Amino acid sequence: MPRIVEIRPVNSTVFEHGGGDFEVPSESFEPKVSLVAASSSCLIVGLFPEIDGPTQLHIGAAEDVDPGWPAAFAGMVETSAHALIIDTVEEEIVHRQDVPLKMTAVKVWLSDHRWPEPVFIGID
Repeated sequence: MPRIVEIRPVNSTVFEHGGGDFEVPSESFEPKVSLVAASSSCLIVGLFPEIDGPTQLHIGAAEDVDPGWPAAFAGMVETSAHALIIDTVEEEIVHRQDVPLKMTAVKVWLSDHRWPEPVFIGID
């Protein structure tokens, strides 16, 4: 069952990673080009500007949260600790989900390429 979390994080971003040591793709994160940047172990996802209001994150299995338009990101994230964590710059955990494998398929859909509200995150 999908979970909806309303957040307003500092820097208007969240990180999706497998915990432990992970490589933040900060050098490739260019919000004017794309609100999603990826390394093999972490995604950065840009959200609705915190000053303008909260972002709703719809989190669940991809088939349950798919809004019906193309994903901004579809790929694999290393989850060697068998968990996928979504957290903020301040390390506030927004969502933690146990996963069975050391690689987890993740999809991200943005409702807008510049000011997404809501954002859909599919974890399979």
